[in-house]
Amino acid sequence: MTALAVDDIEHRLEGSRVWLRAGDDRVELALTAVGEAAVDAAVALVQLRLDAGELLAQAAAAASALPEIPGRTARRPLANGAVLLDDTAAATALDVRASLRVLADITRGRGRSIAVLGELATEPADWFDDHDALGRIIVRLDVSQLVVVGQGARHIHNAAGLEGSWDGESILVDTLEQAYDVVRAQVDEGDVVLVSAASLTPLDRLVARLVEADR
Repeated sequence: MTALAVDDIEHRLEGSRVWLRAGDDRVELALTAVGEAAVDAAVALVQLRLDAGELLAQAAAAASALPEIPGRTARRPLANGAVLLDDTAAATALDVRASLRVLADITRGRGRSIAVLGELATEPADWFDDHDALGRIIVRLDVSQLVVVGQGARHIHNAAGLEGSWDGESILVDTLEQAYDVVRAQVDEGDVVLVSAASLTPLDRLVARLVEADR
């Protein structure tokens, strides 16, 4: 079996890039999809094809055309020129944190980042820490705007507010209707909106409404 190493990953709005190495061979894999889940799927496919005897360049070319994974930072254009990242299939706190890093990467130096988050389905003993970590990573990643949906996710909002170094803003709303109004009022051309942490909050409905608005 040929050992495959990932030397670097870069997320861009047009797609993620992965620098791979197998023995003395190196290749840059340019994906049409974006996000950690897409990268993981591509790397797994490259490894599978290497094990079947293909060269690294051939395996990477095949993986580059992998489609977006539904509900995992899948890009959805909005009518006002913004882009929505549908991450409503993110199942764990780790998944959501990874997607927040993707949001920060693709907006760095090019536009505002907006995160819309609901309540996570997590073990009772982990509930506080998981939601606290989301609020604090929002601040560390310098996300421009946080919209927290539902009182069950309130601690994400509270944790972000406790970080005094943050220049962004957090808004807590009770309903999907209120979340829709906030996003529609504040998001503009060039912005990127991540909708994630939908385990207990039906944020897929919000995604559908935002994508269909004004079409």
